[in-house]
Amino acid sequence: TFGSFNNVAKINGRVVRLWARILLAVPDSRLCLKSRAFAAKQVKESCLTAFSQLGVDRSRIDLLNVLPSTTDHLDRYAHMDISLDTFPYAGTTTTMESLLMGVPVVTLRASGSEATHAQNVGVSLLTQIGCTDLIADSEDQFMEISIGLARSPERIRSLRESLRQR
Repeated sequence: TFGSFNNVAKINGRVVRLWARILLAVPDSRLCLKSRAFAAKQVKESCLTAFSQLGVDRSRIDLLNVLPSTTDHLDRYAHMDISLDTFPYAGTTTTMESLLMGVPVVTLRASGSEATHAQNVGVSLLTQIGCTDLIADSEDQFMEISIGLARSPERIRSLRESLRQR
């Protein structure tokens, strides 16, 4: 199960297209998204439509609203195997939460004029904990890293056991 608990406003067309490619390349995978905006039916429908137009069956996408407590929110990470970062506005709090809960995060490095803190905060966080192999330099590499992790349950298990301490 791939996932992202970033604000839905960060999930733009490029992000949807890349995540759809990943889902289509990993049969039987799922995507779990959580955002306050999913309280609105029209936002949920718009998100599901965006993925279905790219060939991803709606039944593979779980859209969650805000949970009642921080404990419930953090517990939800146990239902995710790989966290997918957004771009060009990457997660900060959601990246830290994911790592704290033992879920590896794949992020995309920006360069040139796109190289802002908002884009590269995930790069900084993953570098500091020694997970530079989860940093992609292109959308294709982001896809390769994500698919590689999905096909390596032993690597996910190892990361789950070490990320909180890192």
